[in-house]
Amino acid sequence: MARDNQVLKIGDAAPDFAMPDVLTGKTVTLADFAGKPLLLYFARGTWCPTCRKWMEQIAQRLPDIERQGGRAAAVVAQKLASAARDLKDDAYPFPVLADQDRTVVREYGVYVRANFESVNIARPANFVIDSKGILRFIHIASVQFEYASWSDILSTIYDLDS
Repeated sequence: MARDNQVLKIGDAAPDFAMPDVLTGKTVTLADFAGKPLLLYFARGTWCPTCRKWMEQIAQRLPDIERQGGRAAAVVAQKLASAARDLKDDAYPFPVLADQDRTVVREYGVYVRANFESVNIARPANFVIDSKGILRFIHIASVQFEYASWSDILSTIYDLDS
């Protein structure tokens, strides 16, 4: 069962961000995605097999997302160097951004200081942000093995494009 977000709600402006792309080092901002819906996925880290599984699903669904006018990006709560090392031979067709100091995961309400499965990382979460930067979908996993519904994500993006 998904968790409630204690920081943001649907209809809020998405918090701005500026983070390095894991593979290029180039700074990516929320404004870089303006004008198109964005699926923003927060992962525990590139070392997390369940998060990598979801990023692989995003990669497989990216043509559907793009056909509906959207884009995708992932945020990992870890250092740039370790994330780059993990993805060196296994890149995704969307930006993976390193939130090295956990600022963005806090602003999006998905930070986990410590629990039974995590320390100082992001809780797996999916946000759909519309072309004007407004949150239209939020799914925060209760545990790392919980995933959002693809039909909910894609229908939200489709509805934004209509």
